Amino acid sequence: MKTKFLYIAALASVLMFTACEKQEPYDTQSPDDAPLILKPYNESGTGSFSYLLANPDTPLFDSVTVTPSKYTTVNWYLDGELVHTGTKIEKCFLAGKYALTIEAVTTAGKRTERKGSVTVNPYAADPYSAAPAAGRHVVPGAPSALDGVNLAGVTAIDLTSDLAGEKVVKTITPASATDTRIEFTLPDMEDGTYFVRLKDEAGKRYGADQIQVHNSSIILDGYSTFAPNAEWTITGLKLQNVASVKVGEVTISELTVTEASITFTAPNLELGQYTLSVKDKDGAAVPFLTADGLVTEVTTMATQETTLWEGSCVIDWGASNVNVDKAAMSAVPAGATVYVYYNVPSAEYYSLRIVVAPDWSADIVAQIDGMDKKPSPFSFTYDSSSKALAEADDKNGILVTGFGLEITKVTYK
Repeated sequence: MKTKFLYIAALASVLMFTACEKQEPYDTQSPDDAPLILKPYNESGTGSFSYLLANPDTPLFDSVTVTPSKYTTVNWYLDGELVHTGTKIEKCFLAGKYALTIEAVTTAGKRTERKGSVTVNPYAADPYSAAPAAGRHVVPGAPSALDGVNLAGVTAIDLTSDLAGEKVVKTITPASATDTRIEFTLPDMEDGTYFVRLKDEAGKRYGADQIQVHNSSIILDGYSTFAPNAEWTITGLKLQNVASVKVGEVTISELTVTEASITFTAPNLELGQYTLSVKDKDGAAVPFLTADGLVTEVTTMATQETTLWEGSCVIDWGASNVNVDKAAMSAVPAGATVYVYYNVPSAEYYSLRIVVAPDWSADIVAQIDGMDKKPSPFSFTYDSSSKALAEADDKNGILVTGFGLEITKVTYK
């Protein structure tokens, strides 16, 4: 009887211990379970993995809940570089725009991930450059430039292979530096992506996103649309050896080529979609830069719209916007319809504003909020009063500004 009592008491204590062990109701307990990232938490309370930080001294602060919690490691990557391991991060970064990946991996090697972005704004007086993506592709030996703000005091440009800037690949002395533009010539370098770190006379470093170095021909812009039987210019790098352009079944060899452009008369085709490819004098295909990487054939559209600007720019009010300058806008007649094409990446909010350059905060031509719920493109009428204002002596065309949208093209019809 005593033995039976001891057995029952021991069993009761085991059950009590098990019942008191804390376990979240959604948690799993096997390393063979597929990991899940269940719950974000951040100071804004938005539950978003896209972050806007006020300055380089504002930390990226957030935490995640994962399952199976006992067997899962959380890794945080910016632009593909591991910057932190753990469920909670509190870390500062130089100014710039970074692609964020949060990875959860179990001890059994099973993985999942969430994507987002981190934008770190510079201080108002800091040197900074956030050029549109197409402007960040450069060729060794060719004159290049970065546009931005407060650049006159930049005395050197470090190109680094790591985000923190500790692994300097090349240091470049600018040929010239004004408040809004740095000009330089890239030395011989291998193909690749490098972080740009601006340095002042005291040696202090400032973030300025990345550049992509190319040692062979590449097409960057101007290829997605064309007007039939009209002049067509496609831009890129090291294009002086291009020999032919093929649109649909039509091959064009009468071209005017420079290092930066291919200009020709577009074939007189019906409106619609066509395949486009380009070859050099050796018969090799010249690649196109697209959102999916480099490809040797793209789809182009014969349209009545005329392209004013094409590229990739994630707008961020005064820090990053698209300028269609006065020279381009002078070709747009009063009363024409202007179209702004865009993609919708993950962001805290979305807004689009068309203003008169160079001041992103004044002289509004058109604006709209909540663009994630509106179909691309956004269109507005370039009326006579807007034209007179945007093309005045002290103005420089229009700016496409706002927040949270990737602008890809501006056209008119």
